[in-house]
Amino acid sequence: MKVRNNLETPQITHLEDDTDQSIGHILVRSGRLSPEAAEEIHRRQKDNGLLFGETGIAMGLLSREDVEFAIATQFDYSVLKRGSSKISEDLATAYDPFGSAAEAFRELRTELLLGWYEADENAKILSVISARRGEGRSYVAANLAVSFSQLGLKTLLVDTDFRNARLHAYFGVPNRRGLSSLLQNKSTFNFFLPVNGIRNLFILPSGPLPPNPQELLSQGAFADLLAEFTNYFDILILDTPAALIYSDAATVAKRSHASIVVARQDHTKAGELTHLSDNMHRHGGKVLGSVLLDF
Repeated sequence: MKVRNNLETPQITHLEDDTDQSIGHILVRSGRLSPEAAEEIHRRQKDNGLLFGETGIAMGLLSREDVEFAIATQFDYSVLKRGSSKISEDLATAYDPFGSAAEAFRELRTELLLGWYEADENAKILSVISARRGEGRSYVAANLAVSFSQLGLKTLLVDTDFRNARLHAYFGVPNRRGLSSLLQNKSTFNFFLPVNGIRNLFILPSGPLPPNPQELLSQGAFADLLAEFTNYFDILILDTPAALIYSDAATVAKRSHASIVVARQDHTKAGELTHLSDNMHRHGGKVLGSVLLDF
């Protein structure tokens, strides 16, 4: 993913600090390292002058994933282990928080924080839009929501794409009830689900496909619901339908405080991107900028 500059994966030596002993304790407590192996690494570390993680990797007793897990624990980051969760491994921010993809999302998060979220006291609702399907809109919304939650912000990820819902599959949660249920007055308010293994993150799936998706999102009840959610969450990330196929996206964007546009390299047409941006502005949506996915 490209935000402004090409980003390289940070090196472990840049991430560890002088609390190497605590890294060993974290790995022992989590069952990733035996106490005997931790002592062996610590002895070797004194001889070679390297950090605990580097020494353990060089000795073959630790993997890069082990060290990243320990560092993430130190900094109170939620990190998932591959093969141990129902959450899709496409979410780099959850499984590989120190990789280049997660770093790109952190850069995007920083730009949003400084240029929008902290600059406007009313800024809480961000919609993620794209021209057509298959351009990575849900991927960006999901990873961005994880990234915000890792910062300690209580984050709600909402799927407003009733026809082609994706977010429930990303996070391994059922889609029997959700936003459509709330808007049709068929369920109680608190249908957002906590995401297991990721602190501060909640998801509101789209729910069953209603017969009138566009009408539901156009009603005042949707705007009222979003306003109510802002009382409980620091930030709301809204995934939307394909904007040039359904008019729902413009409706959602208008009810958001701002939007970002997702484009995919060698997939999104420049003319459609311009048309989408013009359409958002025409309907009263505030477009902050665009994100280019290069895969």
